[in-house]
Amino acid sequence: MSRAAASTESIGVGKGALAALVVVGTALALLLIVRARPAPDPFDPRSSAPDGATALVELLERSGADVTIGRIVPAPGSDTRLLVLADQLDDEQRSAVIDFIEASGVAIVADPSSTLHGGPAVEGGSIEISGPPLPTDRLDVDRETNLRAGECNVAALESLRGLYVPQGLLFPVGPTEPKCFARSGNSFVIVNSIGDGFVVGLGDNEVFVNQYLRRADNAGLAVALLTPAPGSSVSIVLGTGATAPVSEVREIGEGEDTLIDLVPDWAWMALVLVASSFVVFAVSRSVRVGGVLDEPLVTPIAGSELVAATGNLMQRAKHTPKAGWLLQTQLHRDLCREFRIDIAAPLVELDSAVAARSSIPAGDTDLTLRQTVSTDVQLLALSGQIDRIRKEVLT
Repeated sequence: MSRAAASTESIGVGKGALAALVVVGTALALLLIVRARPAPDPFDPRSSAPDGATALVELLERSGADVTIGRIVPAPGSDTRLLVLADQLDDEQRSAVIDFIEASGVAIVADPSSTLHGGPAVEGGSIEISGPPLPTDRLDVDRETNLRAGECNVAALESLRGLYVPQGLLFPVGPTEPKCFARSGNSFVIVNSIGDGFVVGLGDNEVFVNQYLRRADNAGLAVALLTPAPGSSVSIVLGTGATAPVSEVREIGEGEDTLIDLVPDWAWMALVLVASSFVVFAVSRSVRVGGVLDEPLVTPIAGSELVAATGNLMQRAKHTPKAGWLLQTQLHRDLCREFRIDIAAPLVELDSAVAARSSIPAGDTDLTLRQTVSTDVQLLALSGQIDRIRKEVLT
């Protein structure tokens, strides 16, 4: 290596190290400037985290409900449904909830450990249930359900098919007591009378969080219990034990905050860090070493063309059955992705979906994917069938 080349290389290394130090220093300074904020509590109706409940609030509002969030319990006689997601109420709030129910109020207590609904713990006869992990993509209700409706004598819930309960309880109930989603004398939903009102207890509050509300009929359970008719009023009561600050909920357009004021500090920190990193990187790379070299660009090949080319090579190598299998496998994956069907689902289900949304006759897709290829003529015919299905369904 020449002396000039070594000097140039050392300059480049020095600039890279300096850039890294500047970026790290800027990040540390921003972390010290911006004050750390506590994470929102689980089941917080203002949290968009997986264990938050903003999706529940949006669902109720889209169903025509007027939703309020706060620590104040509605006054007795109020025409509203009361919801307690996590029972962190103090004694004063708990007494106010009892007064609200006694005055012909309806309260839904989703926390299975709460004493408001009267459901006992495992030591008192309750049964623990849990659901298997689910994939990210939605499945049909039957495949997501781990708790069927079963015996149900609660009129508002009779139309529901089943729930996905991550981990909860089934409370013991008598043969004549109101129940729904029952199993072996225990029920996920219990209804108890207090004065002139009712309290509905649930065996798991996780069915209402953002992560699981979309599963099975969990959303239907929320709407049936909290929004019996358009224009209903729902009050979500937060306990004083919640660590997240409870601010007054205001309508859009109220208050003196501008759009800039509503942007959180961490967002400004990220923007400053990205901008400073770009400036430092541009400075470190401002001097090019040596001449500009033209490099040939690799010609991109589409996925289907790559599969076809691989099939042609296999055909030439007398791997006709493997080439046919490769074409069938790629078509199967593309169709499952297009129709959002599990790749492990039966071919009959995929065939029905293709026939319902295209002019491909029922049975053609299933036959194409099951066909066995042993000769070049059969491979050519299979390629024509696959090409016809691709043009009809995927193009």
